[in-house]
Amino acid sequence: MAIDRRHFMTGVLAAAALPATALRAASGSPEPRLYAGTPLATNRLARSFAAVDLALPPIKVSDGARKVSLASLTGKIRIVTLWAEWCAPCLVEARDFAELRKRFANADFDIVAVLTGSIAKLDHAGAVARLQKAGAGDLPVLVEERGGNQIMRRLALDPAVPQAKFGTLPCTLLVDRDGRVRGRARGAPITVDAKGADRSSPGRAARVPRELTQAEKAALLDGTVRSAWASPAGDAFVTALRDGLPR
Repeated sequence: MAIDRRHFMTGVLAAAALPATALRAASGSPEPRLYAGTPLATNRLARSFAAVDLALPPIKVSDGARKVSLASLTGKIRIVTLWAEWCAPCLVEARDFAELRKRFANADFDIVAVLTGSIAKLDHAGAVARLQKAGAGDLPVLVEERGGNQIMRRLALDPAVPQAKFGTLPCTLLVDRDGRVRGRARGAPITVDAKGADRSSPGRAARVPRELTQAEKAALLDGTVRSAWASPAGDAFVTALRDGLPR
């Protein structure tokens, strides 16, 4: 299926173009919160994850040396961030994920970036170069090749928006040791001054979704903006993830 660039760019960036009080997923989502009723329920990042139970699809991705199945990501608990080169909030998060990986990755826990829906149709080398430019060169990357968007369509669709065709990026997945997605969050926990956003209801999505302006994208990528992953809440949540995911 061909991508309508206007629909694609506007739709998937809508969740990222929100004020700071509007965290990843719209509060109207029918998906239950993964950590509701647990000590992590008060963690800013943990409470943005919806509880899901999805198998990673057997879609082929490139790791730079060979093609592997996305479903082969087993044996460790992982944060899997779905991103694309045109998504400025994705790249902000990638920088922070790279830093977290340096400090927290071990034999039982890792963080991986998966490129999906690339409009530039980046190959693995191109994806690595883009992450390096964004300051996230240490983050392992898998690439859905030739601009494929099947991973985004399979894993990043919002059930609260049935008309959506391609999903929302960034999309962050919590994957257990068996390769099952146990938690999912959409959008990015960063501050963007979104004109047209409904500021009267903190924690709710903007009523007028729109694409980020070029000026806003440049501001996000100048290296000064950080996501909530680069906060004590990020450290606390990732520390807890290393101890295991709900089953």
